[in-house]
Amino acid sequence: MPGKTILERKRTMENKKKKRYGIIAALLLLVLAAGVGTYAWLSATQTKVNEFTVGSIDKPEVKPDPDQPNKPGTDSTDPSVDGYLFETKWTDNSKMIPGTTINKNPNVGIGKDSDSSYVFIYVKNAIVKTNAENALAKTPYFTLNSNWKPVATDQVKTNGSEGQYVSGLFMYTADGTSTPAELTPADGKAAYTGELFSTVHIPAGMNNTDVVQGPAMTVSCYIFGADQKGDKADAATNALEQAKEWAKTQA
Repeated sequence: MPGKTILERKRTMENKKKKRYGIIAALLLLVLAAGVGTYAWLSATQTKVNEFTVGSIDKPEVKPDPDQPNKPGTDSTDPSVDGYLFETKWTDNSKMIPGTTINKNPNVGIGKDSDSSYVFIYVKNAIVKTNAENALAKTPYFTLNSNWKPVATDQVKTNGSEGQYVSGLFMYTADGTSTPAELTPADGKAAYTGELFSTVHIPAGMNNTDVVQGPAMTVSCYIFGADQKGDKADAATNALEQAKEWAKTQA
């Protein structure tokens, strides 16, 4: 048999190379397949679900104790009527008589499961005409109880005498300090601030012609969760700033 030509020998060599490449490729595929199988066999997964909650400021379940207004009493509240603000001694349509006092005792409470909170009260006084002669001196006023303070001198108004307030923004301080205090439920019971004031004084110099039509003193409360620091140095500072902004909507 005659010898192969140069061209035939080249073709034979190329065929051998192709076979070798095919065998190598097949081996690589086997290795990869084995690797995938190994990874799947040794794999592990885990899922962790973290449930979040939000804070709450609930309405108190009981009214304040009439004899100790900074403590919860035993009378249940009516959710359809009662909120956070109570005035246990107020009588509707109380008559103003110059030189006398009227029982009015705003007190703020939060429910037993509520977050600790800072509490503020804004008092709006729309009783005497602003254009009346010596209007402030004739305007009904109140004096604060020991667990409340003005937020700042520029946030309240007096009748010209120290401590005789006619309107403004006040904060619960608990022990009479100059900073807001946290109101915190304890022992599974509602918590109360105690009364902002207990009576309204009607000046002796007030007369019928000084009074507006439909005279009213409006008391509103602002309750701020005590864990809300925001971008302030602390939560109390943030609460003060937020309360001041809120008060602008009440004036």
